[in-house]
Order: sequence, then C-alpha cells, then structure tokens
Amino acid sequence: MLKGIIFDLDSTLIQAQIDFVEMKKHMIRLLEEHGHPEGELSPTEQTTVQIMECAREAWDKDAKSRDECQTITDTIEGIMNKGELDAVVDLHEIEGACEAITELKEKGLKLAILTRSHHEYALKALDKINALNFFDVVLGRNETPEPKPYRGAIDHTLKLIGLERGEVAMIGDHQIDRDSASNSGTMFIGVATGRRGMKSWADQTPPEHFLPSVKELPGYLVERGFIK
Repeated sequence: MLKGIIFDLDSTLIQAQIDFVEMKKHMIRLLEEHGHPEGELSPTEQTTVQIMECAREAWDKDAKSRDECQTITDTIEGIMNKGELDAVVDLHEIEGACEAITELKEKGLKLAILTRSHHEYALKALDKINALNFFDVVLGRNETPEPKPYRGAIDHTLKLIGLERGEVAMIGDHQIDRDSASNSGTMFIGVATGRRGMKSWADQTPPEHFLPSVKELPGYLVERGFIK
C-alpha cells in the first residue's frame, strides 16, 4: 500500500506560460560570452540541468576560477528565477488537481512536491491554486543533493517525509520524472498533460501507469489497490 505521493509541479498540477526555450537561449548566450564553445549547447535538445552539466565540465577543463564560475551560476539562477516568477500571475490549476490532492490528503497520504523550478515559484504557484497547505514537503531547484532525474532527488524527498521507496509513487508529465522514479526504485505514474504531448516520453512511449490527468489519480489508485 502506498503511504505517500511525490508530485512534479509544472504540467502535472499547474500550467504556466514559461518560455523555457527562450530561457535556455539566454543561459546559452551568457555561457558563450564567458567562453563556452559556440553551437555546442542547445535550447531545444537539452534541459537546463544538462546545459549546466556541460558548462561545468568545460569550466573544469579550462580551470576557470571558482569565483567566476559562481558569478556565472548566480546570474543564470537569476535568469531562471525571473522567468518562473513572472509566470505566476497567469498560471492556472490543471482541472481537478486540487480536488485530487484534497482527496489523497484526506486518505492520510503524505504529499510532496519535487520540482526543478525555483522554490519561491513553487510556493507561490501552490498558494495561487489553494493547494500549498496540503503538502508536507516542497522541494525546488538546488534543494536536493542531486536534481531530477538523478536518484538523490527522490531519495532526499523520501528521507524528509519519512517513507521508504516501496511506499511512495512519483507522479509526473515528463520522461525526466519517469527516469527519476526509475533511478530511485519508486513506482511511477505518468499524466498526459505535458506541453509536448507524447513527445514528453522517450520514443513517444508512455509509462505503464498512464492517466489523462492528475484528476483521475485517486480513483486509479483505489481501483488498482494501491490505496484504500
């Protein structure tokens, strides 16, 4: 039986008009201005985590000073934070998300948010859809030892909510969430509300457990015997 649910945020519980491609273009321009080889980074083929991993590898290779690396990192964090916080005003709940969250909480499950977005953005987003008080833990960017999809992201979340891998399911709209669950050995349930549709999944193949939206989650968990 499940005792907890870890949710992704964007396109799982909310929809926000964040221009991630433009955000990544801005990041890449900054990195190239600081010496990264032009054309090596892609705003469409790489995630923000992958872009920064490539940047750090190049910094190590070039023996870039710690102070310069930190300055660049801080500037990029500012770019990402602003892009996300600017989107709060127009974001909205995915239909049925709050109802599903309420039902799961009433059944006694522990609930957590695990997002690669800014912590303040996550809090403001959840508050806007009147869901913040339902969550035991909200973890944003740089608040886990490793980001999704690495194992450390979910493992840290489990530690904070006091549950084991077999007692929790991860819910998300993207392959990153799926890989995060797989790497940590937790159950994964996908939702079809991602911005890229089926392209959100590797080879456009949805996960074993796949729902139209989070609205259907409580009923699905009861029907499959994962919760009472």
